[in-house]
Amino acid sequence: MRPKKTIKAYKLFRTLKSRPGELFPLFIDKSSAVPVGEWIPAQFVPTKGYANRPGWHAGLLPSADHLLKKDGRMSSDRVWAEVEIPADIDWQPIADRQTTRDIRDQVPTGGYYRFKRPGNQGGTWIIGGALKVNRVLTETEVNQILNRR
Repeated sequence: MRPKKTIKAYKLFRTLKSRPGELFPLFIDKSSAVPVGEWIPAQFVPTKGYANRPGWHAGLLPSADHLLKKDGRMSSDRVWAEVEIPADIDWQPIADRQTTRDIRDQVPTGGYYRFKRPGNQGGTWIIGGALKVNRVLTETEVNQILNRR
């Protein structure tokens, strides 16, 4: 279902040489390709070693220093994309009632909430019930976005 209201965010994806032109999540459900231009509902995919925090995870900025290589560069198989997240339902009050300030047992269908993270992890994360990839960003575009803040 197409949302009436959306917000713009940024998500880091990985690419595979064996499947050029396709985008894949970094960690959760990482073998499922994410098409560009289509609304993809979030699924609850518990993954060992990761907190149960169902929903698409994105950032307000294309920044995630904790995912850089030791030399300070992003791995060549990773790309930033501009994405849209539905904003018809405000899940923030539900997240704020939790001691962890996130939602661990359900996808925020139809909307999103903000989850505070350290600055080196991109700052505030957007946890959304669906996602649409608008376009992959060039390195120049990422730098322009970061320089505008």
